[in-house]
Amino acid sequence: MRLPTAPDGSRGCSALARYTGEQIAATAGTTGGWLLVEHPGPWRHPAFASPGLDKAVVSKLAERIVGRDVKPQLIKRPGGRRPGEGQGPRRAYYAHTSRTTPWVRMVEFEDLAELLEYDVTAVEKPEPPDFGVPVEHSLYLVCTHAKKDPCCAVLGRPVAAALAGGPAEVWETTHVGGDRFAANLVALPQGHYFGRLDPESAVRTVTAFERGDVVPDNYRGRCTDSSAVQAADAALRSRLGTVGVDAVAHLDEEYTDDDVRVTLGHGGGVYTVSVTAEEGPECATTCSAIAPSRPVRHRVTEITEGRVGAGAR
Repeated sequence: MRLPTAPDGSRGCSALARYTGEQIAATAGTTGGWLLVEHPGPWRHPAFASPGLDKAVVSKLAERIVGRDVKPQLIKRPGGRRPGEGQGPRRAYYAHTSRTTPWVRMVEFEDLAELLEYDVTAVEKPEPPDFGVPVEHSLYLVCTHAKKDPCCAVLGRPVAAALAGGPAEVWETTHVGGDRFAANLVALPQGHYFGRLDPESAVRTVTAFERGDVVPDNYRGRCTDSSAVQAADAALRSRLGTVGVDAVAHLDEEYTDDDVRVTLGHGGGVYTVSVTAEEGPECATTCSAIAPSRPVRHRVTEITEGRVGAGAR
């Protein structure tokens, strides 16, 4: 594969995007439900065509989620299973991302066919199902899917390794979107995406998230929100600095012919953020892209502040 090359000689879609300073805000995919299936790999692309996965079972699972708001992912421990875990049961996580009702349930399985016993579409619903064990902490997914894009593996694996020794539950995962923003990390069930991470910034990001805060430096957006709301949320967080995971409330969004006006709340203040959608500069969206494209970017043009009870809502 011939990797795209930046003018400074650095190679790969991620290096080119860093060189050009491509905007990472408002680039998180929009997803309400997640199915995470532990599978040690190797991973192919598409992920669920990987060796060791029962094709008949995968086909049945696919039939159940086609057209649904469910994102299936393969996951594995950074560097393999931890000492003492042996070859015992694997894990599957069912996660619902939401600003108001996020939840995660975990089930263990020996055979992939066991997952057919559970309603995978439950992850679309705000009420958790009656199966599985409740997971009360965050899960951190680091994309290391080499067969999808080499940047994800080259940049993602050191990040996963750096996080693996800490108290947070970290998994390597298959494609989450935004190869050129590698290394990418997703925090579930809250749905926050981070990109352009290195080991140091990843540790800083996860450490802050574990205490309930979002560091805005590498923030891509929240998969619970539209692209316009993601742009507004990221811009306001950049202005406020490090604030709580749920400290910025989404109050409203109004679409006009020219822009989107997003209303956000924080600490008694109400902010109206104007966001325009425009065609971005040419870029290689992946290392395997045959030709450059112009993805839409969402640009914040204005932030105005009011107070509750002062006419702003």
